[in-house]
Amino acid sequence: MGCGSSFVKYVLFFFNLVVALFGLAVIGVGVAVLLKWSVLTDILRGHLTVAPWVFIVIGAIMFVIAFFGCCGAIRESHCMVVTYAIFLLVIIIAQVVLAVLMFTYGESIKNSLVQSVNTLFDKRAHDPSVDAIFNNIQEQLNCCGKNGPFDYGLALPKSCCPQMGVVGATINQCTAIDANKDGCAAVVGNLYETWNKPIAGIAIGVACVEIVGALFALCLANSIRNMDRRSRY
Repeated sequence: MGCGSSFVKYVLFFFNLVVALFGLAVIGVGVAVLLKWSVLTDILRGHLTVAPWVFIVIGAIMFVIAFFGCCGAIRESHCMVVTYAIFLLVIIIAQVVLAVLMFTYGESIKNSLVQSVNTLFDKRAHDPSVDAIFNNIQEQLNCCGKNGPFDYGLALPKSCCPQMGVVGATINQCTAIDANKDGCAAVVGNLYETWNKPIAGIAIGVACVEIVGALFALCLANSIRNMDRRSRY
C-alpha cells in the first residue's frame, strides 16, 4: 500500500475512533438521563423518556458506523470499508433532504408546531398527563397559555409564574400580572424560526465533511481491492 493510501487509512481510523467514542458518550448521556428520570411520576415518565431514547439510538448508530470505518481501515477490509461508505452516503442524503425541507417548508413546519401547541393546550383540561406536559413546556420556555395568561382566565397554574419557584418568593398565587406574558404558541414558533436555518446550515456543513470521509473510504476501498488483485498474481 502506497504512502497516500496509508495516510488515508490512518486518517479514517483515528477519525472514526473519535466518532465511536463520541457515540458511546452520547449513549451514556441517554442512559444516565433515563435512569435519573425513572424516579419521576408515572405520568411524566411515560412522555419524557422519549428524549433519552433518542440519544441512545443516535449514539448507537454513530458507534456502529464508526466501528465499520475503524475496523475496515485498520484491517484493510474492502467489504467493511465499502459498507462504511454506504452508511455514510445514506446519512449524507438524509441530512441534505432534511436541510432542504427545513429551508423550503420552514413556514409550514412552524405553523404545524404552533398548531400542535394549541391542540395540546385544548386537551390539557381533559387529560392530566397532557396538562403535566404543558406545564413543563411553560416552565421550560417561560410562556403561559396559547396566546398569553388570559387564556386561563383568573385561575393560572404555578408554571406560568417563574417567580413562584424562587426560594424566598413572596408570591403565593399566580396572577396575570405576575405571569409570563408570551403565549407558548408564539414562543415555540419564534424558537423554531430562530434555529431553523442554523440547524439546516450545520446539517449541510456536516454533510460536506462526511462527503470527504466517504470519498476517502471509497479511495481506500479501491486501493485495497487493487492490492488484493496484485497479491493474487
